[in-house]
Amino acid sequence: MESQRTAIEDQLRRRGYKLTKQREAIIKVLDSLEENLATAQHIFEKVTETNPGTNFSTVYRNLDLLVQEGILRKTSLGHEASYYELVTNDTHHHHMICKECGKIRCIDYCPIKDIPLQEDGFVPVDHRLEIYGFCKECLGNANILDDERGRDRE
Repeated sequence: MESQRTAIEDQLRRRGYKLTKQREAIIKVLDSLEENLATAQHIFEKVTETNPGTNFSTVYRNLDLLVQEGILRKTSLGHEASYYELVTNDTHHHHMICKECGKIRCIDYCPIKDIPLQEDGFVPVDHRLEIYGFCKECLGNANILDDERGRDRE
């Protein structure tokens, strides 16, 4: 985390910003999560545990700034609320989302790199892949797949 913190601080400083205690708290929250992914509300709740005077608008403004500066990535993942995750040099990945419990899991494999897009004169600069299904725990409920197949027929 220390080398990442230094890199983030340098990146912000080059753009005329400081690594404030609120920004550092946001980064620490995301870095501490298993999937490094959370909603603004979840981040706010965790930040206020260590910085009790921080309000939601401060967290939200800082999330926007960190996204703008390329330190965080914002994605919807098919939910109403946006999710935020840390961007590091080795984090290009996609997501699997459980339709039952909402659990999100990162997958490191990227099938897009195998498609010869540049042969057609197309140069991709960004993409996202979200795979929806059911996690191992939810598949224990035998009716889930039957219910899902029934919805597909409607």
